[in-house]
Amino acid sequence: MLIAQSSGDASSGAINLILIIVVFGGLFLFMSLRQRRRLRERTEFLSTLAVGDEVRSYGGVIGTIEWLDEEQVVVVSEGTRLRLVRAAIAARISAA
Repeated sequence: MLIAQSSGDASSGAINLILIIVVFGGLFLFMSLRQRRRLRERTEFLSTLAVGDEVRSYGGVIGTIEWLDEEQVVVVSEGTRLRLVRAAIAARISAA
């Protein structure tokens, strides 16, 4: 009787371990897919920036895009020109 109980406990422990691994694997997969989607949306957003768009930078500067290339953006804010890295643009306020 003790032998039967101990073998049942061992299989129960293995099932619990497998269940924990499956749950953490599912969470990892869910979080990974979510992060990929956010990265894709961010890349798409940065690629659609155009001259004349009113944007906000991560530093809080709000201005209009005057010039841009693959890596840099020139933003005009109240007569002041700022040269920013393209990735520093946080959001588009309005489109041209």
